[in-house]
Amino acid sequence: MVDIVPVGLVLGFLVLVRVLLRDRKLDHIPTIGYSFPFLSAFSAFKFLFAGRSVVEEGYYKYPDGVWKLPMLDEWLVVANGRDRVEDIRKAPENHLSGIRSNPVFYQWDHTLGTAVSDNAYHINIVRGPLTRNLANQFDDARDEMILALNDMIPCEGAEWTTVPVFDGLVEVISRITTRAFMGLDLCRNTEFRRLCVQSVMELVKGRLLHLFPTFLRPIIGRKITDVEGVTSGIAHHLQPIISYRLEQERLYGIDWPDKPNDLMSWLLDAAKVSGEARTPENMAKRMIVFSFASTYSSAVAFSQVLYELSARPEYIEPLREEVRAVVGENGWTKAAIGKLFKIDSFFRETQRVNGLGLVLMSRCVMKDFTFSDGTIVPAGSHLCVNSWGNHRDEQYYPSADAFDGFRFAKEDGVDQQLLATPTLEYNAFGHGRPACPGRFFAVAELKMMLAHVLMTYNFELAQGSKHEMKWLESKVIPDKSIMMRFRKRRS
Repeated sequence: MVDIVPVGLVLGFLVLVRVLLRDRKLDHIPTIGYSFPFLSAFSAFKFLFAGRSVVEEGYYKYPDGVWKLPMLDEWLVVANGRDRVEDIRKAPENHLSGIRSNPVFYQWDHTLGTAVSDNAYHINIVRGPLTRNLANQFDDARDEMILALNDMIPCEGAEWTTVPVFDGLVEVISRITTRAFMGLDLCRNTEFRRLCVQSVMELVKGRLLHLFPTFLRPIIGRKITDVEGVTSGIAHHLQPIISYRLEQERLYGIDWPDKPNDLMSWLLDAAKVSGEARTPENMAKRMIVFSFASTYSSAVAFSQVLYELSARPEYIEPLREEVRAVVGENGWTKAAIGKLFKIDSFFRETQRVNGLGLVLMSRCVMKDFTFSDGTIVPAGSHLCVNSWGNHRDEQYYPSADAFDGFRFAKEDGVDQQLLATPTLEYNAFGHGRPACPGRFFAVAELKMMLAHVLMTYNFELAQGSKHEMKWLESKVIPDKSIMMRFRKRRS
C-alpha cells in the first residue's frame, strides 16, 4: 500500500518548484490574486477550489479587459467581454490554436501521442460527413435512445423508480453515439463502450503531468494514466473490422460494394488522404478523441436540464405541448427535432446559467497576439474567454441572474438564437472556426432525448438530492450522487 504522506510531500514540493519557476513574461497583464511567485500558490489553490469567485472578480474589476490568474502550473490569461471575444474569433489558427488547446492542457502528446493534434483530420470528419449524415442516422439513434433509457429507468406499472442520474446518462449517450456512428455490433459490445468511456477519464488524468518537468512527462504519463491500455483494448475490438474493410478496398477499390457509410469508413478514408497509417491503434486513438469530446459533456448538459426542470416544473407542460404539436405534424424525425424551439431555448438558457466551465474558448497562443485594445499576450500562453462573466452580464442579458427558460424562444423560431449558434455573448460551444464541430449532433441528440423523456416520464429530484454547481479549476464537476425519481406517464 502506498504511503500517502511521502507522496503528498513530493507533490507539494513539485507544486512549489513549478510556482517559483512560473514564467514572468506576463507581468504586464494585471492579476487577480497574488503575482509574487511564492504567494501566487495561495491564489492558485483558491482558483482550484473556488474558481467562480475568482472569475467573477476578474470580470467586474477589468470590464472588457484582459487579466490573468495563477494556476498551480502556469498563468491563465482571461479575456472579458464581446470585443475581446471578437478579437479571438478573428484570429487565425496559427496565432491562436483551438486544436492544440486540449492536447496541451491535458498533455496528450505524452499520453495519446503527437499525431492526434499534429494531424487533426478527425475534426474535418465531424464538420463534414458526420454532420451531413445526422438525418440518415436519426432512426438508429432514436431506437437506441429508447432502449437505453428503458434500461436506465426500469419503470414498472405506476411505480416510481429512483436512479443515479449522471452515470446512467453516460451509459445512454455512449450507446446512442456508438449505435449511430459505429453500428449495432459495437454498440452491443459492452466492453468496447466501457473502454471508450474509461478513456475519457484516463485522458483527463494527463492534467497532472503539468506538475512534472517536461523530460519526465513521457515516463510519468505511463504511470499515472492507462491511455496505452485503453487504446490497446479499443484497437483489439476494431482490428477485425479494419482488416475486413481494408481487404475489401484492396480487392474492389475505395468505393467497394456495400461499403458502410459510418464513422470507421470516414476515419479510414481520411487517414489515407492525410498519410496516417491505418492501423487499429491509430484508429483507436481517434475513437478516444471522439469519446472525450462527446460523452461526458453531453451527459453534464442533459443532467443540468433535468435538474432545472425539476426545480421549475411549470415549464414541463408547455414543453410537452410543443413536442405534441411538432411531432404530431412532422413525426419523430431530425427535421421535427429542429423545430422544437422552446426546448432549444430551455437548453440554451440552462447552458447560460450552468454551462460546462467557468472559462471557455480556450486557445494556445502560438505567436505573440495583440488584442484590439493593445494588450499583448506572448507566445506559449494559455488564453481563454470569461464565459461565466459574459453569460451573466446585464448589458447582454437583462435580469441575467434570473433563469428564464424561454428567454431565447421566438414564434416559429424566426430570428431565434439557437443552442448550436455561437454569438459574441454566448460562448457555450466556443466561437469562430474552432467552435465545437460536433455541436450539431450533440444538440440534436440532447433535444431528441428531452422530447422523449418529457413525453414518456414524470420525474423529480429524489428526496435529499440537491443540485449545486461545483468546479475544479474552471471545469464543472458533475455530482454523481444526485438521484432522480421517474414514473411512466399514461399514454
